[in-house]
Amino acid sequence: MSSELFERCIAEAATVAENVYFHVLGEPTLHPGFGLFLKKLEETPLKLNLTTNGTTIARTGKQILASPAVRQVNFSTHAYAELPQDAALAHLQEVLDFCKMANAVRPDLYINLRLWNVGNAASHSWNETFIAKVNDAFVNSSDATKAAPQISLEHFCSRHKSFPVTGRIYLHQDSRFEWPKVDERTGSALQTKDERGEYSEGKNPKNTAGTCRALDTHVAILHDGRIVACCLDHSGQITLGHIQEQSLLEILDTPTARNLREGFEKHELRHPFCQSCSFCKRFGK
Repeated sequence: MSSELFERCIAEAATVAENVYFHVLGEPTLHPGFGLFLKKLEETPLKLNLTTNGTTIARTGKQILASPAVRQVNFSTHAYAELPQDAALAHLQEVLDFCKMANAVRPDLYINLRLWNVGNAASHSWNETFIAKVNDAFVNSSDATKAAPQISLEHFCSRHKSFPVTGRIYLHQDSRFEWPKVDERTGSALQTKDERGEYSEGKNPKNTAGTCRALDTHVAILHDGRIVACCLDHSGQITLGHIQEQSLLEILDTPTARNLREGFEKHELRHPFCQSCSFCKRFGK
């Protein structure tokens, strides 16, 4: 995304929202204009919720902490389960160092350490290692400000997904989700995409009953200015309009947008893309 388009996006976002996310798919801190985008955001009333895998936090951490526009940082620490052990531990240590620095200089900053891999047996070993490192950093450390309970994987359940660590730092656990996709030739939901960007084989069960927070709590803007209904639609399967051509308010009032919202209110998944999505299962039926 160019800086000119970014400025257009945040100007339009400020008409309907209080918070923005540098997040659809990809690592936002790798964008060459990341620092400039933070500065531009500081000129608006918008606050930033940043989702990152944390692999650049040693380089970008001070910049993030120095920006008053940053409200929350979400670290996708479940991604480290896919890395060699040495690399995973090195990145985790950098994230934990950032958390300690944030506690000292930005106690107002919310931090989520995400483990979105519940039910994935291959991640269990990493999760245990991760929990032990967090306990060592914030519970067992000699500089801990007060006694805190040991954190355990058993503390998490479907109704209790977020667990406080210290200050405004939380562990957040949830199920692993697949990226939905619609077959461009047929318009049918035939395949799903996992967190590593790989498509699975075979048909994905079609589900027409369900709801979603898309077009209610959020909408997404892709790098080329396309407006899509939700943050999982990285390829623009449900393109509602283009930010260069219409205001965001106008786009959110198009017939397609209104139809989708009405469907969610009635617990109907009306678009094939939504029918292929497993993420909406988190919201119940």
